[in-house]
Amino acid sequence: MKGLIHIYGFALILVCFLSVASLAQISQSSVAALDSAWIISKSAPESAFILASELLEKSRSAEEDSFTGQCQLLRGYILFQFGMFQDATEALYEAEHIFEKSGNKKLLAQVNNVLGEVYYKLKSPESALQRHENALKIYEEIRDEAGEAETKSFIGGMFEKSGEYSRALEYQGESLRLFESLGMKSQIAFVRENIGSIYEDLEKYDSAYSNFHKAFLLNSELGDSLRVIGNLNNLGDVFRKTGEVRRGLEFSTKAAEMSERLGMIYQQKSAIVDVSKAYAALGEFEDAFHFLEQSRRLSDLVYSEESTRQLAIQEAQYNLFTKNQQIKELEQARNFDTRMRWLLLTLVILLIALSWVVFNRQKLKIRGNKELLQRQEELLLVKEQLITTEKENLRLLELKMDTEDQAHSKSLTAQTLHVIDKNRMLEDIQSKLKSILEEEPKEQRKKIRNLIKQIDFNFSHDADWDDFKQTFEKVHQDFFVTIQARSGGLTPAEMKLASLMRLNLSSKEIASSLGISMDSLRISRYRLRKKLNLQKEDSLQQFLLCI
Repeated sequence: MKGLIHIYGFALILVCFLSVASLAQISQSSVAALDSAWIISKSAPESAFILASELLEKSRSAEEDSFTGQCQLLRGYILFQFGMFQDATEALYEAEHIFEKSGNKKLLAQVNNVLGEVYYKLKSPESALQRHENALKIYEEIRDEAGEAETKSFIGGMFEKSGEYSRALEYQGESLRLFESLGMKSQIAFVRENIGSIYEDLEKYDSAYSNFHKAFLLNSELGDSLRVIGNLNNLGDVFRKTGEVRRGLEFSTKAAEMSERLGMIYQQKSAIVDVSKAYAALGEFEDAFHFLEQSRRLSDLVYSEESTRQLAIQEAQYNLFTKNQQIKELEQARNFDTRMRWLLLTLVILLIALSWVVFNRQKLKIRGNKELLQRQEELLLVKEQLITTEKENLRLLELKMDTEDQAHSKSLTAQTLHVIDKNRMLEDIQSKLKSILEEEPKEQRKKIRNLIKQIDFNFSHDADWDDFKQTFEKVHQDFFVTIQARSGGLTPAEMKLASLMRLNLSSKEIASSLGISMDSLRISRYRLRKKLNLQKEDSLQQFLLCI
């Protein structure tokens, strides 16, 4: 079949569905209604047109420009299908203006493609080509490959009609590659059909047959009956032109039977014409005349049907115009009545408001005085609470100072007693040393050792150890209990060593506190490690700090 079939119909439905769904202020019922109008625009264009016109008025009342553009795009598309090119152009121009203003480039490209077809029907191929090229630039800009492929197919069709077959094949080939990369089978079949038509014009029937046959297989797979009928007609033409008239007649007959079964009069007429040509080529002129007459009757039906549809569209436009005029008159009358009612209501409200203002000024003044007194009372209450808090803080501070004085006094007493005990021990050692000097050297050595043991014992049972231990346990609770449980039992000296290491003192400070040498401290640390069952790589200091 020659000429462009409107493959963008389905694409327009999808695009408009996505765009319309984004309108927030148009009701969901209106959005759904416009979607339905697009869907039925092929099978029942008159109903779709009426519905789109009603939605158009609703969108204008709601001042939703984007939805208005959607409605005008659909109306322009349907008017173009009925050959009402002037009305279609007006609707499409308005849609174009709206989409340019809103920046909706995808729908703007669709409008350009429809206008391109309208311009071609109006015998302005240069303007038509310009429109398609505008659409192609937009699709390339927004990187819409499906739109690019569709528009290149339109441009290829334009070049085919002007006889520039090489450029037509170039654009159709680019369109085919894009659709194949996107896996869009229906569009692939359509472009294959266009390419086959070009090769048929060039009398390259093998290439034409190959493309027509591939389109036929794809459309059969997709179940597109309308396209399948066209494919059958094209295949019949190729066979008839290559001398295989009988085989071509079979394809044309199938196309005629299928279109009759589906009620597609226009396609049936085209197929019947091809059947008539086949019989004429076979010399069977009686059959050829019979089918030619049948095609004429079908032409009358097609013309009558198209005229009826055009009249229905025009009647719908007239009824819609009349209805809108009546609505406008009623709205004007209602608006006048509404203004008068609002004027009277405003005057009444102003009088009431003035009275209310005078009354409330006095009321607010009284309320303000009460609030001021209340805030002053609250402020006094807060001041009293602050004074009470300050007194409590002073009492706590005095209590703290008394406690610290008692602690210092207790510490001073303990230190005094400790000095007295130390002095007594020193006096005892002094007297014993004097007596030892009078004895034999052998006895002196033995008693000196005893004195050293006494000194060591005194270190181990130092009077301030208990105080230190009590204070230490207050800061490090359960330290001694934990370490005794881990070791199984430590000596007082080992407990003291562990507590001094827990305070993180240096080795020198610990040795001085215990009254032992550094070597003795190392031995004591080693023994403590063993009792605590620490591994070689474990740190004794870190272990004690973690308890």
